[in-house]
Amino acid sequence: MNLYLGVVYDAMRELGYKDQDFYINIKPKGGYSGLISGPALTTFGRKTDISEDYAALDNIRLNIYKRELFEKRPIVLLQSNDSYVAHSGDITSLIYQTLGAVGFITDGNVRDIERISELNFPCFCEDVNPIDALDYWALTNFNVPIEVKGVEISPGDMIYASKDGVIRVPLEILNEFEGKVKAILEKENNIRSIILDMKDSADFTSEFETFVENSGRW
Repeated sequence: MNLYLGVVYDAMRELGYKDQDFYINIKPKGGYSGLISGPALTTFGRKTDISEDYAALDNIRLNIYKRELFEKRPIVLLQSNDSYVAHSGDITSLIYQTLGAVGFITDGNVRDIERISELNFPCFCEDVNPIDALDYWALTNFNVPIEVKGVEISPGDMIYASKDGVIRVPLEILNEFEGKVKAILEKENNIRSIILDMKDSADFTSEFETFVENSGRW
């Protein structure tokens, strides 16, 4: 299936969802070569307080590094709750990739973006910088509901991401969504064939009117 994010978006809209409920405006900063998709492996981070045991909080992230969590080739998503430090880097990306993840998406920042690009590991983030999170921020939970730029994401929701951004499809509507995607792709491929067949025509109007009457707007 030659899927692209516009079709994913149109399917969600035809299913009655509003874009603010499923579209996340975060773009790839490194390692990207084409649309990625997979179930969400959710993670949650936050700034720490000087009164807390930082080492204990920081070690929570080690519990996510289990192959069983990556068996379905997930996309790792992070709700960072911070815009200052970098919340991931090339070593974390290498770990995720080696365990089986197909990409990483966060509303926070990432560092070592050139090295991540060398890994060919798609990394979507709000920004990049080299600032270490040590003694400031920690990943404190995973496999829990999160919110990324206003969009709620549950573990296992299907995620689609490309240069157009990120879309979340709730797990419970996945079968209905896939049927809608198939129908939209078929319609769009049909209109492309019509356009190519008419490449020497001076007027496309009548053909388009017939198409819209029979199949609806493309």
